[in-house]
Amino acid sequence: MLIHGGDLYTSEGVIPDGAVLVDGTRIRDVGTRTEILQRHAAEIATGPELDAGGGIIAPGYIDLQVNGAGGRLLSEEPTTESVRIMSEVLLRFGCTSFLPTIVTSSTARTIEALQAVEGARVRRNRGARVLGAHVEGPFINPARRGVHLRELVRPPSIEELRHFLDEGSPQIIILTLAPEMSGASELIVEARRLGLTVSIGHSNATYEEVACAVDLGATMATHLFNAMAPLGSREPGTVGAVMQLDRLSAGLIADGVHVHPASLTIAARTKGRDGIFLVSDAMSPIGTDMTEFELNGRRVVVKDGQCRTEDGTLAGSVLTMDIAVRTMHHLAGVPLAHAIRMATLNPARAIGMAETKGSLEPGKDADLVVLAPDLTVRATVVEGDLLYTAPRSN
Repeated sequence: MLIHGGDLYTSEGVIPDGAVLVDGTRIRDVGTRTEILQRHAAEIATGPELDAGGGIIAPGYIDLQVNGAGGRLLSEEPTTESVRIMSEVLLRFGCTSFLPTIVTSSTARTIEALQAVEGARVRRNRGARVLGAHVEGPFINPARRGVHLRELVRPPSIEELRHFLDEGSPQIIILTLAPEMSGASELIVEARRLGLTVSIGHSNATYEEVACAVDLGATMATHLFNAMAPLGSREPGTVGAVMQLDRLSAGLIADGVHVHPASLTIAARTKGRDGIFLVSDAMSPIGTDMTEFELNGRRVVVKDGQCRTEDGTLAGSVLTMDIAVRTMHHLAGVPLAHAIRMATLNPARAIGMAETKGSLEPGKDADLVVLAPDLTVRATVVEGDLLYTAPRSN
């Protein structure tokens, strides 16, 4: 398949009137349309084409924190069917791969959810690719639990983590924890030994505690600014440490609600084009007209683009990755190439998958999104298959 007819965003810059030649599930060649036609004229003449119509051709978006979509919330309905529905809905928003995320739950419920993720990962539904799971909790600080239930928060436990891996899924990609909790240091070392990416989140850690966690192997921060100790004049806190330590990449919920646009700009300037990756923290209403849902027995109301419990606590979001990119570009003033990078190459690098995903290069998986000039999604391609085309407007 030849994808052409738009500006092509690569990891190195923009190619005007670019084209991507897809061979099976992989990218075969990338360049200007003229170059690709010259190099592969014979096979292009008989193969399918996807015309971007003067829009943008970009790598597919990668979302490392998706709690739910399509009316399903993984922690509430931990089934493979839930993950399948989530994966298919995410296509509409340019997402080609993601990590279904399990918020703090009982041990049994966490294992159920992990088994569901593993089932969806192995079966390869015709949706966004399931890369593995993100376990957000239960090893967090109760003081920074946010919407996570206090009675389900537990001390860091190597034994429980191994139980998650053995009984749930061996493909846990990210473990979010609070490094200041007793036993966290040992858990970080063991998690890294087992191949997990350790992310700092829901934490009251001091600068020194974060720095220690980084020395032990933590490489990421979960939703920067949210549910973490703020930057202060004499104590940089968790936020200050994440902003200052280059070895940490940081997830950012760019909806203009969780983080003020000015703070989005500050984060982008401080961490640079490579230090931020965008996440949705999406909940079940994504892709639906739902106005409320339930999370751990609590009613969550969806209003004015926000998800809040009845006491006003933010409970995830109704953000999608295409909106996150637009927010970073339009509200935070980030160059479009950088905003796209934050949704593609940066998350791939954060979880060690940049050799196969995150940018448009020969040999990589053919994951692409075609955007209109206003950055809305026109088409989504996952590993060479055109799985979503936006309805034509009348």
